[in-house]
Amino acid sequence: MTVKELGLRLLSVLYELIFKEKMDDQARSFVLSTSYVGIGTVVGSLFTLAFSIIAARALGPGNFGILGLVTTVGTILAISMIAASTPMIKYGSEVQDHRVQVTIISTAYILIAVVTVASACIFVLFSAPLSYLFGVTAEVFFFALFLAVTSTFYQLTTNSLRVFFKMRAYALLTAAQSVILLAAFLALISKNLTSWELAAYSYYLSYAVIGFILVVYLKDYIKLRFERSWAKKIVHYSLLALPGGVAATFMGVDRILLNKFTTTADVGIYNAYFLPSITVAVLLWMVINAAFFPYASKSDDKLAILRRVNKAMPYLAAALAPSVLLLEWIVFFLYGRQYPFSWEIALFFAIAATMAFFYQALSWLMASQGTRGATVNTLSSIIALIVLVGFDVVLIPRIGILGAAITLVFAYLVAASYLLSRRRVLSAN
Repeated sequence: MTVKELGLRLLSVLYELIFKEKMDDQARSFVLSTSYVGIGTVVGSLFTLAFSIIAARALGPGNFGILGLVTTVGTILAISMIAASTPMIKYGSEVQDHRVQVTIISTAYILIAVVTVASACIFVLFSAPLSYLFGVTAEVFFFALFLAVTSTFYQLTTNSLRVFFKMRAYALLTAAQSVILLAAFLALISKNLTSWELAAYSYYLSYAVIGFILVVYLKDYIKLRFERSWAKKIVHYSLLALPGGVAATFMGVDRILLNKFTTTADVGIYNAYFLPSITVAVLLWMVINAAFFPYASKSDDKLAILRRVNKAMPYLAAALAPSVLLLEWIVFFLYGRQYPFSWEIALFFAIAATMAFFYQALSWLMASQGTRGATVNTLSSIIALIVLVGFDVVLIPRIGILGAAITLVFAYLVAASYLLSRRRVLSAN
């Protein structure tokens, strides 16, 4: 028996234990695709974790906090640029005709290129008020803007692989991005230079290299083919989802509020908790979602998928929360003494990570429904952001980082509860 066959048998036993039914061919294909992405993500995560630990130790809490602000602001600025990526995956996964898939992808590429250039020009023009709004210097803002552009390029090209279910290539190249990130940072700091700018340069390089590799790899799928009917569908979906994307990305405003009410060093310590908890949970979901979202987009019975998600969540929560808590303790040991560890804060981050995973599952399932699902998703993200800001403004000035951690738990819990209350949307065609 090969390792692959043994793994499938073990997964079949686990699948039957959780869902009380035999694993069919469709489920087996999904599990295989997810396993490819999982292996690649585990490898990539080890390199990303090494980068985070080395960067945290080399930069110190202050500079590490600035790097956290760069990534947070960069993610916010990238919202409008990458908005058309989700409908590209949804509509591209639904159709079976290869020529139509190429048309959808090519149309999405042209739209995203135009929006990225336009957004970048607007952000440069209004850089002064935007820097003030985010509470960062002009230098940090422009570093964040360039990060937004390069990460958009990377996400667009890697997401194209998901449309064609090229999960092995997706797994390999996402792992390669982490390897390049760490290698570039080590090469730069080997010259006895330690600044947050070097870490930002490493991000740029890793995104750009993988993006260019994928442009070459996907040359047969990327054509200068623009179809107005698909453009209208993509834009319609994007406009409905964009406010939700803005709200979801602004969940990173907790770092900005921490910087406002406490210190940049506290942002660095918060970031140190966030990486092995929320980031790991979202990363784990991304492994599953690489195949889950295209699979759910094709499915005619999304309520059945929701029932499976609800059945699996207690098992996942029982495994995820204590694992994250242990990982936080290990990572803080590796960070060094300049990063104080609190079991109380770590516990709330572990709970928040579990809630974030469940929320992501419900959110992407809702997104697979189409424009109605996108509208519900937008409302859930806005609700989560309102809860986050409201609780943060009250709790952070009083209990600092612990308050931010408690707020994350409530924000994800309320948003997930709202999505469950609107589950009837999943039954609509």
